[in-house]
Amino acid sequence: MFKGNRRYIIILTICFTALILLQILSPKPIDWRLSYMKKDKIPYGTSALHDALPGIFPAQTIRNQNVPVYNSIKGNEANNCNYIFINQSFAPDKLDTRELLNFVKRGNEVFIAANYFSGKLADTLKLKTDNFDVFGNKAMPDSTQIVNTLKPRDSVKINFVNPLLKSKTDYVYKKGIENTYFNSFDTTKTTVLGKNSSNHINFIKIQFGKGNLFINTVPEAFSNYHFVHPVNCDYVYKALSYLPNQKVIWDEYYKLGNIHQESPLRVIFNNPPLLTAYYVLMLSLIIFMLIGLKRKQRIIPVIEPLRNTTLDFVDIVGTLYYQAGNHKNIADKKITFFLEFIRSAFQVKTTLYDDVFIERITNLSGIEKQKVQDLFYYFSDIDFKQTITQQELLKLNTMIEEFYKKNKR
Repeated sequence: MFKGNRRYIIILTICFTALILLQILSPKPIDWRLSYMKKDKIPYGTSALHDALPGIFPAQTIRNQNVPVYNSIKGNEANNCNYIFINQSFAPDKLDTRELLNFVKRGNEVFIAANYFSGKLADTLKLKTDNFDVFGNKAMPDSTQIVNTLKPRDSVKINFVNPLLKSKTDYVYKKGIENTYFNSFDTTKTTVLGKNSSNHINFIKIQFGKGNLFINTVPEAFSNYHFVHPVNCDYVYKALSYLPNQKVIWDEYYKLGNIHQESPLRVIFNNPPLLTAYYVLMLSLIIFMLIGLKRKQRIIPVIEPLRNTTLDFVDIVGTLYYQAGNHKNIADKKITFFLEFIRSAFQVKTTLYDDVFIERITNLSGIEKQKVQDLFYYFSDIDFKQTITQQELLKLNTMIEEFYKKNKR
């Protein structure tokens, strides 16, 4: 197999070697995925903020959760806790929403930063978000006005409403901000905490029972890329200052779902070099199979089965006996073989050819009694003779063959 495909194996080896060298020597591209995971040091991970939590909440325990809210706090009567969610979207199911709201009712605090909200929680709190619309309800301007109007979208400005927290200049974010805002919420229970430069609300507090939900539509501000900024990090500290200094539960589940139940291929698809190698491997296998379809196979020789020479041997032995002229010896052997057949087929003894024996053979074989009697009496005649003639041997053979043909068993 390898001998005939050596040329293709060499080509594939060279391609793989070149690909590996290219991946090693080429600069690694920046991973701009919106992961918001504490372990990720990429621009939109949250490792920097997670490492800063002990300083934001001094002397408090930080507990990480990789399970849904229902599994995390169901049956757990823990109080005086902050539960922090930072995701691109937040859509807990019915059970998770129920437990989360019960958690808040008991006097705990929940901080959620996400661009989009859906599911039972959004319906309960009447939350709806939208992207920044530069045109509003006005008529669409011409192309020149569109270009000029879109320029401010390259950067986003946000700030707080509270005079004690509001910065003299807005916090400016120049990359990767979707600039979502709330276009619907329950105003009877809501306090506005922050807005963007277009006066759209992006940070609110909702009182629920004894606790509060703090909901922010700018999760990008809490990522590594913006948190390490010397000015913009102040926004994160002030936003989290609404939470009291108490135990913190940091969510990891809703960022990517339950990572322990996802496909192992997720590691490959989230790693560009591994993904490239995976595609090259699949393409190489397809090419190899297509080439293998044209491979010529040697003709398989036809091996004749071994010939049964038993009958030839019998003929030869019989011929030798016949040519030797020892007809009595041949007759004795034929009688011996015939008697063995009688014992096997009819289960009778062949030591005595009396009337009982003849009658039983007649009944079992279905042959006329006279013919059976003549056959066995002829056996007795031959047995007493020292020699027999060729005609006698032929007569014996004819009588035996006739018995075989007429036998019904």
